[in-house]
Amino acid sequence: MKPSLLPILLLVYFSLLLISCEDKPSEAESGVSSILQSVEGGDLRGSTIGDRREDVLRREKANIVHNMPDELTCRIPTGMKDSTFYDITYNFNEQGLYVIELDVFPKDANSTKALFNDFQDYYNQRYGTSSSDDGYTTWFTKSNQGTDIEITMIDESKEMNKPYLSLTFYEHSLNE
Repeated sequence: MKPSLLPILLLVYFSLLLISCEDKPSEAESGVSSILQSVEGGDLRGSTIGDRREDVLRREKANIVHNMPDELTCRIPTGMKDSTFYDITYNFNEQGLYVIELDVFPKDANSTKALFNDFQDYYNQRYGTSSSDDGYTTWFTKSNQGTDIEITMIDESKEMNKPYLSLTFYEHSLNE
């Protein structure tokens, strides 16, 4: 006696139905992942406050648009379906990387708001609940060297008259 194919076909059908109903990341969430490249580690795209200039230069070599002894600037289009792109400026002193400035230019106001919320959720999980003051959202953490790092984020769309998010990682020196 041959077993019926109906139970097997129903099982395959419902399995495919469940897979199609899984939560898919939104464009903004995939944009945050694309921008941060957190799988690379570090604060941003594999770079961490305190890194040597040569290490950051090696990681970002293909994206550099401005290269000075104390500063590297990169422009990176995201893998998002829209026209979002971002610039990163890395600043160095004798101790290494001490400022990372990330400027994100989303396609529209809705994308800006979604990215802002997704960045805030991501950093709230990583560094604890943020504080907000005068439009700035702020987190505090320690570098691998034990110095204080302040991370700020602001939606500067109104001031810049275009969709624009700014995130800054700033290492406070021991002398401050």
